[in-house]
Amino acid sequence: MIAADSKPASHFLPAIAVALCGAMWGVFWIPLHWFGSEGVGGAWVSLIFNAMAMLSALPFLLRRDAWEGVSDQAVNGLLLGTAFSLYTVSLVLTDVIHAILLFYLTPVWSTLAGRFFLQERLSASRILAMALGFAGLAAVLGVKDGIPLPRNWGDGLALLSGMCWAAGTLRSFHRPTRKVAMPVFSFAAGGFVSSAVILAIAATLALPLAEVGHMRAMLPWIMLLGLIIFVPPNFLVLWAAQRIDSARVGILLMTEVLFGTLSAGLLSGQAFTLAEGVGTAFIVSAGLIEVLRR
Repeated sequence: MIAADSKPASHFLPAIAVALCGAMWGVFWIPLHWFGSEGVGGAWVSLIFNAMAMLSALPFLLRRDAWEGVSDQAVNGLLLGTAFSLYTVSLVLTDVIHAILLFYLTPVWSTLAGRFFLQERLSASRILAMALGFAGLAAVLGVKDGIPLPRNWGDGLALLSGMCWAAGTLRSFHRPTRKVAMPVFSFAAGGFVSSAVILAIAATLALPLAEVGHMRAMLPWIMLLGLIIFVPPNFLVLWAAQRIDSARVGILLMTEVLFGTLSAGLLSGQAFTLAEGVGTAFIVSAGLIEVLRR
């Protein structure tokens, strides 16, 4: 299990871990759409993934020191888990490329939160990065009818998920714990609770998100993919989020933008428009400026 008593002198390993997890999450939409084609709603998949992550962290919580900072970790986990649940659902409610790009405005929200709540310095390069991020938002959502607003529930949930993720990673960096098991458990518990709420709402409204479909046949595959593409990245990203600042976490996770947009353009059958291409360029450029600044 990954543990550290102090922040490492080098950010290299945490940065690599985050970038690799982003690449894995870039193809996260593929199994979600496969399960959806078998009639299994996305809310069920999110619920099962988070339940597995909670169980994976339980053995490490038997040690007393694993409960350090439990109240802070509970809040962080609720924010991060809710963010990922909303993002998971958004991937099946809107175009994959839209969901990914709207989520990855996280460096903008992290920078704004750091400035207003923690009085962090706002440099010229960060102002430029935020301007590019908002320009990307405008390009993706369109400005034909005035202020760029989400086109549908999926767009709105993706945008909200990025804000929750930024808040959670900001708190994780400034209120770290030496052990990663409690952050993972809290993340998964927050995701489980938010997924259960989404599932209950979807079931009440008879939405496809709550459909059971061929659950019995798909369950082994859901569990297997959860062990590959969900549980390990949770440990790695939450370990890294306590060692590098939240804006950088959001930027390094932009490997998901690269892998997600490429895979969606090639495999989803959804058209990759010029506006989405421009939006991608703006949002990725915002991340590159932040990296070069450092």
